[in-house]
Amino acid sequence: ITIVEFFAIWPDPDRIGAAKIPVLVILSAIKFAIVIMFYMHLKFDNRMFTIFFLAGLALAFAVGIAVLGMFAALGGGPRAFASANAVPYVEAEHGAETAKPTAVPLPTALPADTTPLESTAPEIAATTAPEPVAEPSGGSGAAVSLEIGTNGDALEFNLSEMSADSGSQVTVTFTNGSSAIQHNWVIVQTGTKDAVAAAGTAAGPGADWIPAGDDRIIAATGLLNPGASGEVTFTAPAPGTYQFVCTFPGHNFSMFGDFTAK
Repeated sequence: ITIVEFFAIWPDPDRIGAAKIPVLVILSAIKFAIVIMFYMHLKFDNRMFTIFFLAGLALAFAVGIAVLGMFAALGGGPRAFASANAVPYVEAEHGAETAKPTAVPLPTALPADTTPLESTAPEIAATTAPEPVAEPSGGSGAAVSLEIGTNGDALEFNLSEMSADSGSQVTVTFTNGSSAIQHNWVIVQTGTKDAVAAAGTAAGPGADWIPAGDDRIIAATGLLNPGASGEVTFTAPAPGTYQFVCTFPGHNFSMFGDFTAK
C-alpha cells in the first residue's frame, strides 16, 4: 500500500489530479485499520479496547474539525470591536516609550521662592545590585579573604568568578546555603573539574568526595553540611585561569566557576 501511495504522486505529484487527496486518504485509512487490527491485535482482544481506541480517535477528529470550523467561521479577520478601537502603531512613539531613561537637565538657577531641588525630586526606588566578585586588596604575598556561597538549594555557587593576585595568601570562606544538600569547594587546574569530580566519586564520601593526593587539586574545603561554613587557605598559583567546583557526585555539571590568578 505504501508503494502504491508513493507511485501515485511520484515523479509527478499531479499525475492523478484532484483524485490525489481522496486516494491517499483511503489508502492511509486501509493501512491504519490493518495496523490497529493485527499489529495492535485489537481484532483479537476484548471489544472494550476497540471502543476505547475508536472513542479517543473520534474525539481527536472532532476537536480538529471544531478548530478548523472555528477559523473558517471567523474568517481570520478582526472583530468589529477591535477594528473600531484599534490604536495605530507608531514606531517612533513606541521607541520613545521603551527607550532607557536619560538624565534630565537641571535648571541653572532656581527661583527665590522654590524649595531646594533635593526636596522636590521624586524618590527613586532602590534596586538590588548584583553581588560583586571579590577582589584582593594586596599585592604578591598579601593576605586576601574571599567569600562564596550557594544560591539556596540550587546546584550553583553564588559567584561564577573569583580572583586574587598570584602569590598572595588566599583564605576562602565557603558557606553552604542549602537546606538539604552537602557541598564542598575545590579549586583545580583548568579543564580538569569533571575528571577530578569523577575521581572524587571513586574516593567516596569518607574522603569528602575529594581524591587524596591528586596534583590537579590546588586547595579544597571539606564537605559541608547544609548551613555550615568552612575555610581553606592557600597560596594563589601562577598567573592564569583556574576552576573551582563542587565534587559531590553530579554537582560538577552546574556548580563551578573560574578563579583568576592575576
